[in-house]
Amino acid sequence: MAQDEATNTSTGGEGEKKRLPLKTILLILGLLAGEAVAVFVIASMWAAPAKVEAGGVAQIETQTLDQLHELLIVEDRFPNHQTGRVWLWDTEVQVQVKQKHRDYVERVLEERRAEIKTGISQIWRNAHQRHLTEPDLATLNRQTATYLNEIFGADSEGESRIQRVLLPKCVGFPADF
Repeated sequence: MAQDEATNTSTGGEGEKKRLPLKTILLILGLLAGEAVAVFVIASMWAAPAKVEAGGVAQIETQTLDQLHELLIVEDRFPNHQTGRVWLWDTEVQVQVKQKHRDYVERVLEERRAEIKTGISQIWRNAHQRHLTEPDLATLNRQTATYLNEIFGADSEGESRIQRVLLPKCVGFPADF
């Protein structure tokens, strides 16, 4: 029994409860709170949120309406007699139009296909040989663009429906060989 009493007195006895170290707990909680604040401040400074701009849907719609499409206007062989010799010019004419004008241009093209083909044919028939053999076909391109802008016109905002005329093929060969 004397041994049990010695053990009880060294541990504080059965009647006394061990108290939690309050200072240590408060110190640990304070350090955790300080660490959380530091992590939050550093993270918010480092990775700032992206700026939000209104009109995202309108911007996407504008981009799709301004997207360019190529439409075939005519692909044919046109004669030219300007040199005194008959030349046939294998020609392809395409135009670039914006998405917002595409339906209108296709409808007019369908309604007036023969008229448009005749007009372009006249440009090729009346062209000088040097215009038909230009490296960039600038004269034919300009004349064709002017003619097609007269046919398709401008929209309600005054913008031309034809953005650009493309002549991917313009190859001449004598017809009397």
